[in-house]
Amino acid sequence: MVSDKARAVEADPRFTRSRRAIADTLADLMERTESCPSVSALAEAAGIHRATFYNHFDSVEEAAVYVIAGDFRALHDVNISDRYQGADPAAVAVATLNSMLDSLRQRRSLFLLASTWQSSSGLMGIGDLLVDQLHALRRDLGVEQDSGAHNSVEDVFTAAGVQGVFSAAVGGNTDCDQDEIAVRLYALLPAWIHQPPESLPDRGSDSGNRDTEQAW
Repeated sequence: MVSDKARAVEADPRFTRSRRAIADTLADLMERTESCPSVSALAEAAGIHRATFYNHFDSVEEAAVYVIAGDFRALHDVNISDRYQGADPAAVAVATLNSMLDSLRQRRSLFLLASTWQSSSGLMGIGDLLVDQLHALRRDLGVEQDSGAHNSVEDVFTAAGVQGVFSAAVGGNTDCDQDEIAVRLYALLPAWIHQPPESLPDRGSDSGNRDTEQAW
């Protein structure tokens, strides 16, 4: 999960612009150079002060996770929209997993950089991001879970497994092609994802509480 710094400035459009500049610049630099820039180099390229960078992120690695979160957010919106329009949940889930993997492959250098980040929870890389997505998916599908302030073992286990498969697939270390990877991965996900509630919750009931956490 990206640190609370980014969330704390969400309402200020100036900070939103600078955070977007950091994310866009990092993605561009990683695509062109395939090497991790220093905070100073990234800030200069983004047209901000070095101190401004630390208003949003603790490290370049955390900023990389934020970029990937943005990619997944767009995929989540399509996923949820398709589900509410009556599309087959299994087909939607497989398509989303496929698109997530394709996105990571296109941003391979950025993903490798993000994979070195350790969050405050102890999870590495995009692990926290994937846990957040599971939480958001439960919320958006009306699947209840009472785990208090802590992540459930099931969600941490699932997120770690998905991250592992993504890492192997991006590195080309799997025994099947991308479409088959998504199908096999979907089959390994928890039963509640395979069998979502018959009736979806009212989308307007918590629309004001949506944040940057998004799901498959």
